[in-house]
Amino acid sequence: MDDLKHVQSAIESVPLLLRVAVLVVAGLYAYAFILHTLSRYHVDAYMVLRNQIGSVKSSVEGAPLMELTLFSAVLGTLAVMSSFMLDQAFKLDHITYIPLFMYGFLMFAPAHRFFYKQRRNFVTQCLRISTGNLSFETRFADVMFSDLLTSYSRVIADIWLAGAILIYEEPKHPRHDLRNKVMMALIAAYPYAIRFRQCLLEVKTWNLESDKFWSACNAVKYLTAFPSIFLGVPKSKRKSSLWFWWNTASAVNALYSFWWDVEKDWSLNLLTVPRSTSRPFGLSRRVFTRNTFLFAVVSDFVLRMAWVTRVLPPKYAAIFATDAGIFFMQCLEVFRRWQWVLFRIESEAAKTMSYTSLYDTDMENV
Repeated sequence: MDDLKHVQSAIESVPLLLRVAVLVVAGLYAYAFILHTLSRYHVDAYMVLRNQIGSVKSSVEGAPLMELTLFSAVLGTLAVMSSFMLDQAFKLDHITYIPLFMYGFLMFAPAHRFFYKQRRNFVTQCLRISTGNLSFETRFADVMFSDLLTSYSRVIADIWLAGAILIYEEPKHPRHDLRNKVMMALIAAYPYAIRFRQCLLEVKTWNLESDKFWSACNAVKYLTAFPSIFLGVPKSKRKSSLWFWWNTASAVNALYSFWWDVEKDWSLNLLTVPRSTSRPFGLSRRVFTRNTFLFAVVSDFVLRMAWVTRVLPPKYAAIFATDAGIFFMQCLEVFRRWQWVLFRIESEAAKTMSYTSLYDTDMENV
C-alpha cells in the first residue's frame, strides 16, 4: 500500500498539463505504430483514410503522413522532457509550460514549411468537425478523428482545468469543485455531440434505408453517453438512486458501444459462424489471426467496462478517483482507442480491398 501511495504521489507531483501532453504524445506514437504495422502487412491506410480506392499513388502520397506523425511524436517528447526538467528546477508553471506552448505553436503555425500541406489539412479537418460537420469525400477520416476525440474528451477537459489552475486561484481540490465539474462535463460531452450530429447528417444524406437505419442506431449510441457524463456531476452517496442511475447509464453505454465496436466497426460477426477457418470471422481478407482478434475483443470489453471501478469497495474505488487513478484510466482508454483505430482501418481495408498489392499471396499474419 505504501508503494501505491508513493506512485500516486509521484504522478500527482507532475503538473496536470504535462500529464495531458504525455497522453497526446503517446497517441502520436500509437498512430505512427499503426501506420507502420498496416503498411508492413500491405494495408494501404492512406487509401482508406483519404477515400482514394484504387489510387496507385496513395502509398507514396501517404508517406509524409507517417513522417509528420513520427516527427511530431519525437518533437513532443522533447517538449515534455524539457517542461518536466523546468518544473523540477523552478516549480513555476509559467516557465514550465514554455516548451509545450512552443511545440503547439509549431504544430499549428501557418508557415509554409514543416509538412505545411498535411498540417493545413489537419487544421481544416479540426475546424470542419468542430461544428459537427463532415466531408463525404473524406468521411472515413473525419469519423475516425471525431471518434478519437470521444476517447480524449476527458483529456481535453483536463486542458481546461489546467488552464483554470494556471490563471485563477483554485480550491485545494479543483477537480471536485462543482463549478469545474460542470464545465468539464460540458467539454467532455462535446465530442459526443459532434458524433451525434454527424450521424444525423448521415441519416439525412444516405439514400439506402439500411444505411439510414444504422446511422440512426449509431446516433443512439452517442446519445447514451450523455447521461453517464452528466449524472456524475452532482455528488451522490453510494447506493443512492442517483448513484444507481449513473452506473446504469454507464453500463448501457459501455455494452452498446462494445457491441458496436465488435460487430459494426470491426466487422467481426461474432454472432455468426465463420465459414472458413482460414478466413477469421467471415471476411474474405483479414491480415490478423483469430487469436489477435479475440485478444482485441476481450481487452475492448474489459476497458469499456472500466466504470465498474466506481462500484468497488470504497477504499479501492477512492484510488481511481484520485488524480493518479484518473490518469491511469485515461492511459487505458487511450490504449483502447488506438487499438480500435488499428482494427477499424483494417476492417475498412478488408471491405474495400485497399491493399498495396491485391495479388499478394504470401500475406503474413500478425
